[in-house]
Amino acid sequence: MEKLTVKAAVEQSGKVSLGNTKMPSTTFAISAKHCKVGSKLINVEGSTCSRCYAVKIQKLRPSVDKGWTNNLFKAVKLIDDNPKLWAKMQAFQIRRGCDKLGIHNHRWFDSGDLQSVAMLRAIVLCADMTPEIDHWLPTREAKIVKDYRKQYGQEPDNLVIRVSATMISDKPVAGHANTSTVHKHGEQVHGKECLAYRTNKDNAVVPLDTFKAMTRPEKKEQDFGHCGDCRACWSKDVGNISYPLH
Repeated sequence: MEKLTVKAAVEQSGKVSLGNTKMPSTTFAISAKHCKVGSKLINVEGSTCSRCYAVKIQKLRPSVDKGWTNNLFKAVKLIDDNPKLWAKMQAFQIRRGCDKLGIHNHRWFDSGDLQSVAMLRAIVLCADMTPEIDHWLPTREAKIVKDYRKQYGQEPDNLVIRVSATMISDKPVAGHANTSTVHKHGEQVHGKECLAYRTNKDNAVVPLDTFKAMTRPEKKEQDFGHCGDCRACWSKDVGNISYPLH
């Protein structure tokens, strides 16, 4: 059997990225234009997809649009033909990327979402192949998750599936242990609030009153938006995470 290479893995299964300086994880992104639920919610005022940053990026940057679309088509094709091989190629890239970054966290779909039960099954296979890696999968495809669990049972302990609320200010989606919501500043926070919006480049969380008093140039200098030492999104012990509306 031929030795697996990064080039072959990327060409056949789609590219795993090294994330960015603000999020401590490798990532796998596909076209957000092809989201099953999201492509409908984007036209609904007040939905959590109505301000989709990924679709905006795809419109502004053709190279990103091409890369994420290629990832989608490669993933769908190989999962249909050989889901175990797709999982193996993704696991190979994730492990190499995490080793390079000195981390053990991977995020699925920083753009895009689950396409099918078959795709979720392939992701579970990948998580099984990388027990040393913590996987986080945010999704609005509650039905796909439900159908998967009905057919295959619960996902492994190192894969956290967070089912996202579809509307801003909604309560957590019922029937799921791990969820996420979006709240406006000043509204009730369900569960744990994500503090990345006031976590600076030095991984320090600035007090809320101090943050509110800062000018735009001061905030730019602090370079907010970092995860810092927080890994709550990857923790099954954290039921709901509430993200402030940007």
